[in-house]
Amino acid sequence: MKNFVCFISLLIMLTPVCHKSMSQQVLMQGWYWDYPKTANGHSWADTLRLKAGSLKAAGINHIWFPPHAVANYGNASNGYDPQDLFIGNQTTGLGTRPNLNAMLTAFTSQGIIPVADLIFNHRDGGKPELNTPVKRYITETFNPSKQPYPSDRFRCALLLGGTSGNGAGDYYIKIASKTQDSRFFNMNYRLYIRTKFLGVAHPDTLRESEPNGGNDCGNGFNIIPLRRNMLAKIDALGCKTDEFKLTLTSADFDAAGDTLIISLNNAGNVYSDHRIYGIFSSARNKDIVADMMYQTFTDFTQMPSGRGMMNHEFFKPNSANVSSTFLDGDWDRMDFFYDYDQSQKRLKDSLINYTKWNWTELGVRGLRMDAVKHFDPVFISDMLDSLHKSGMDPGLVVGEWYSSNTAELKGWLETVTANMEPSTKAAISPRIFDFALRESLRKACDDRGFDVRRVFNESLHDAAQVSGFNILTFINNHDFRDSTGFASLIKHNPILAYAYIITNNQLGLPTIFYPDYYGYPLPNDSMYKYHPIGLPVLQNEINTLLQVLKKYINGSPGIDYLNRLNTPFSGKFLSGSTDKALIYQIQGFAGNQNKEVIMALNFSTSSLKCDQQINNRGGTIKTSTRFTEISGNSPFPYALVDEGRQVYLEVPPKSYGIWIQGTMPVITGTSKAKNPEIIYNAF
Repeated sequence: MKNFVCFISLLIMLTPVCHKSMSQQVLMQGWYWDYPKTANGHSWADTLRLKAGSLKAAGINHIWFPPHAVANYGNASNGYDPQDLFIGNQTTGLGTRPNLNAMLTAFTSQGIIPVADLIFNHRDGGKPELNTPVKRYITETFNPSKQPYPSDRFRCALLLGGTSGNGAGDYYIKIASKTQDSRFFNMNYRLYIRTKFLGVAHPDTLRESEPNGGNDCGNGFNIIPLRRNMLAKIDALGCKTDEFKLTLTSADFDAAGDTLIISLNNAGNVYSDHRIYGIFSSARNKDIVADMMYQTFTDFTQMPSGRGMMNHEFFKPNSANVSSTFLDGDWDRMDFFYDYDQSQKRLKDSLINYTKWNWTELGVRGLRMDAVKHFDPVFISDMLDSLHKSGMDPGLVVGEWYSSNTAELKGWLETVTANMEPSTKAAISPRIFDFALRESLRKACDDRGFDVRRVFNESLHDAAQVSGFNILTFINNHDFRDSTGFASLIKHNPILAYAYIITNNQLGLPTIFYPDYYGYPLPNDSMYKYHPIGLPVLQNEINTLLQVLKKYINGSPGIDYLNRLNTPFSGKFLSGSTDKALIYQIQGFAGNQNKEVIMALNFSTSSLKCDQQINNRGGTIKTSTRFTEISGNSPFPYALVDEGRQVYLEVPPKSYGIWIQGTMPVITGTSKAKNPEIIYNAF
């Protein structure tokens, strides 16, 4: 935020040497992967709108809502397949356009910043169009050092009837690896051929029989009818060719003008360099492969909104880079749909105009940027510069770099910031999600063999010295749906992880995940299979922690990790163990009458009972100073500092305690009642 960051240089911005208070900012991710969509009669925009007042009262001041562009996969999609960026008066999985407008108005009226989930990496769902650069990439410039163009994102087309010269007769279609590189041998592909006139059908599947190298190999071929799947493999034997004979009759196509459409899809998401290198027409008695076109679904010139027009030249590869691109590496590999080419000025201008439209037309004031790992970060710099020049300074800008590597996360921030203009740097502080800390906290909660003290060392702030002003911390999000490991939801006592990110104000702006706050729908056969069961609803406990943050922690300039590895502060454990506890002391400041705060998080199955030495601030915290336990979790209402600068801390298993310097009331509202059968009211 522009009023709180110390700017002396790029490195100082990311590693401040000045002490500044961390102003209270809390983000809620207001959705989850399988949130109820309009396709099933729901309006999630209304669900969120009706919660705006209570979220504000709880201390949440940013709301991240689901992608709101019109999706190619319709109103059951989460929106990461954006088709019509500018929406118009269309309906999305989130709701109708009036629903969206009403939701955003409700947030804004409560002083909650709406944070849009914008996809600057890719687009999907255009109409088919001729794509000469893709044809050149596949048939001419591809070599073994490059990655194949994804076979599920192009199709081949041959004109029939009309003035094309192609009509009824036999067509011998020859397919082989472009490079003959061994990594592609024996890879599966599916050949499917139809005409526009007959449309799509999916009868039973045929399987290639060898040898079928055809005339080029001196052996036979396979017969493929229209509208039948043929499963085949990239040939690794003999002359390494597959040949298929297709017979067209006059009843198969429109003689006035039609198209033969040929698909050559690999199985799964692993692609090969196979291509059609020959089509012999018996009627014309020659090879007509030169007549064959390559098409991609990249024509976005006729969207219902009438805006965001693009064609294949906005994507990779295009006429400017068909020879130089490798479609490899994080920036250029086509992991998602059709990959934008941010080096094209017209593409940059289009996406920047789209971002400004979100500001002016919808009232969006924050940006969550999807998949920033997969495009040049300088695009973000240019976009923020353009926004700032237009008087649009988002209150929150955060990138999603899906990795726990702190060097990568920090590197993205440094590159974005280094390429921003000085006036933009003074107004906008880009942030990044701290996946490294989240992974450490997941292990602390779910891995019994994990030394939880590692959490102190593995955050982006503590491991890479990145300022908390450039970080968003989080516990769970929509992408965590696997059963185990990095991509799984935290299954045991996630409140301990929330207690850490909410009360440690040095780490960054904390994010609350909607199901953690309101409860998880029960798993069933078709949906929510990945949801944990038996977890309590955490709303009351999180609200209590937010009260503590607001009243006692906001503005604190520093923190001491009392039981970290190699700590200078002694601790004697009577029960529990130091490797299953996080004990830290939050420095007092004028805004909370200089009251110190002690936190103890117990990840053990045994009670934590310990005498813990604290930082007495050079003797200003005297012997017999009282610390009141305000959560009500500890069996003892307070602790006293002894002559050895120690306090006695006791916390039940899988719980936490909060001790505030002085005498004060317990904060009410905490609830630990188990309720594994919470179902959302999605209306």
